Amino acid sequence: MFIWLLHRGVILTKDNLAKRNWNGSKQCCYCSAEETIAHLFFDCHLARLVWRIIHTTFGIHRPRSITHMFGSWLFGTKGKHKNMLYTGVSALCWAFWLCRNDIVFHDVKKQTGLQILFRATHLIRTWAILHKEEDRDTIVAACRALESTAMEIFARHGWQFRNRLCF
Repeated sequence: MFIWLLHRGVILTKDNLAKRNWNGSKQCCYCSAEETIAHLFFDCHLARLVWRIIHTTFGIHRPRSITHMFGSWLFGTKGKHKNMLYTGVSALCWAFWLCRNDIVFHDVKKQTGLQILFRATHLIRTWAILHKEEDRDTIVAACRALESTAMEIFARHGWQFRNRLCF
């Protein structure tokens, strides 16, 4: 349901809430920019950081927008990896959304890119059971590779993570 709402552009980011006469702050919980769907999932420094780790690991460039992600970016993928990519993207977007909601509604301190990424890989591993048995090892290996790359980058550029900057 979440992915369907995301694809339609109607999840309740702060800009969408404001359109419904909500009077709260429109600022992103990670930075001072206005929170929109595009900002939260693609343009925020934290989103750029996570997509950069994905690019470093798999050579996959980040989508430019929701329309691009659910259009040529995702559905332009051929072969058996298409379903795995869809699962990964769904888990990543869901992890961003859950972490954002933890901050906004549950008074959790700000999340780091590593926390979001590891939450996504946990979801991917959980959802791997929905895939064919022969694909599960590939999914688990991909999660390990992503986590390993993230840890390597953190070890090399930890100060940038602490300062919440994208390299």
